[in-house]
Amino acid sequence: MKPQQEPKIKKGDRTRQRILETASALMAESGPDAVSMREISAKLKITKPVLYYYFKNKDELIKASFVEGTKHFDELLAEIQDPALTLEQKVERVFANHLEFIRRYPDMPKCALKIMTSPSASVLSGMARELKQRNRAAMRAMMEASAGKDRLSKAGIEGILHMISAVIGYFMIEARENGVASLDKGLPGRLSKLLCAGARSLKALAAGLALSALLAAGAAAAPLDLTVDAAVGAALRNNATVLNAESARAIYKEKVNEYWGTVYPQLSASAQWTNYLSRPAAALLGPKTDNVYAGSLDLNQVLWSGGKVATAIRMARIYSEASDEQYKAARAGITKGVRQLYYSVLLARALAEIQQEALDLARQHLGTIEAQYKQGVASDLAVLRQQVEVSNTEPALTKARNLYEVGLTELKNLLGLDPEAEVSLSGGLDCAPAIPADAAGLYKKALAARPEYKNQKQQLELAEKMIKIERAAHLPYLGAYASRQYYGATDDSFPASGEYTWSTVAGLRLSVPLFAGGSVSAKVAQAKYQADISRNNLAELERRIKIDVKKAWLGGREAAERLASQATSVAQARKALAATETRFKNGLSSQLDLNDATLALNRSQTLYTQARHDVCSAEAELNWAVGD
Repeated sequence: MKPQQEPKIKKGDRTRQRILETASALMAESGPDAVSMREISAKLKITKPVLYYYFKNKDELIKASFVEGTKHFDELLAEIQDPALTLEQKVERVFANHLEFIRRYPDMPKCALKIMTSPSASVLSGMARELKQRNRAAMRAMMEASAGKDRLSKAGIEGILHMISAVIGYFMIEARENGVASLDKGLPGRLSKLLCAGARSLKALAAGLALSALLAAGAAAAPLDLTVDAAVGAALRNNATVLNAESARAIYKEKVNEYWGTVYPQLSASAQWTNYLSRPAAALLGPKTDNVYAGSLDLNQVLWSGGKVATAIRMARIYSEASDEQYKAARAGITKGVRQLYYSVLLARALAEIQQEALDLARQHLGTIEAQYKQGVASDLAVLRQQVEVSNTEPALTKARNLYEVGLTELKNLLGLDPEAEVSLSGGLDCAPAIPADAAGLYKKALAARPEYKNQKQQLELAEKMIKIERAAHLPYLGAYASRQYYGATDDSFPASGEYTWSTVAGLRLSVPLFAGGSVSAKVAQAKYQADISRNNLAELERRIKIDVKKAWLGGREAAERLASQATSVAQARKALAATETRFKNGLSSQLDLNDATLALNRSQTLYTQARHDVCSAEAELNWAVGD
């Protein structure tokens, strides 16, 4: 009997494996989005038609690389289902499996980290999230099945799952930064022992959670995943405009307390010591002692000041209320700005993806034409034309990616984040605002809700109160006072008995202004003019708000109509391109038809994406305009 032979690996399988390994290595260095099919074919020294023979496009190649790189997870999940293994042994196998995989494929941690920071809407990022959720669910089910035997609570299971994620993240970062050799082979055993002990002890569990936090912090902060609402929340917490408005509001609230202080009695104390270094002539001023001591405790109370105090208190309250509206206006402005900038960044990202697809299509068509050229079906001029088409498409992709990065940097600035902070936008351009049939009903709502309008009305009220304040200078002032006084004189250091006296006085003080050179009348006139300005500003703001509402309403309606008209254009353009590609391969369409169909798809995608963005931006604009 002949010995059983190992199954031979076919040449095609080896080529496919080489392609996957090379693609994984390139993606580890530059990230999935930055790697092109041309780079992979050049690295392997094979033609692009050969590459397209195994993988019809870049997305398929990326998916295949991802699946190839995650096979070990399926093997691991099957292994830890063994009921004979203890919890500690299962956790150790999880760590050891990941560590062994990193040692076998040292480029994979870089690639995995690139995937983690890639846009969350990408296919690869979605596959990674799906894999993580599937593996986490499988491990949770495994632990719940043995919870009784291993004395695990629900909190203990969740704690172990969180710490496993933190440790694996630490493995990847450490391997990327310091090499695989920096990871001790004994780590899986030590860490699994610590984590399982922590799962059964609250005290040890707290220590384990602290360890996971340290591992995660030592590795690197995970990208901040932001929805549009989370972005708005971050801006309202961190943006300097909002923070300053909040501080200004606090200042004016203290102003109320300040003005109330003038209503209450004013109590003060004073003391004085006089020493005659040389005495004056007694014949002129009478006999003087060397030391004179005087002191008093004085109480003053305003009884009437022409309404000036009460008006000042009311003005302070208006200022406080106005600062509230200014704070609301700042928040509303930042909310609108963040939402619109967020949608602009999503637009830039989507346009970059459209340009990437256009470039991939151009390269795919180039591969087809090159294959036809080798078969003698296409001319070298056709190859040259398509190479020019590829070259002309690449700058648009570079520009789109740069616009995305610039927009993301501006968004981080608006959110009060460091420009180098890792941020991932998880939202989408999926807005469906309800645009009313008529804008008339929105005007009343906007005038009732817009904080700027309320603030301007308060400014008018303040100007009218200031007229009353200035007029009060024409009116008498009446106040009450009381004082307890001490007087003492002596040639010694301090007055003895019989050398000092106490006295108490009380009375009313009336002050009647008679003539001030016309300054009071001038101030009253100035206050009236200021009130006129405030009144004009209020009328102008009312018109401005109506214009804001009308423009936002028109913009929202136009964007919604444009989106509806573009809803089917992308699918139609894609079908047309597929049909043209088939006809081109069969010699029934020209290269010009092929490029025209590609351009039509690019244009329809761009217009549709722009319309989706405009609908979202118009929604944010209309919400701000009506004060929502």
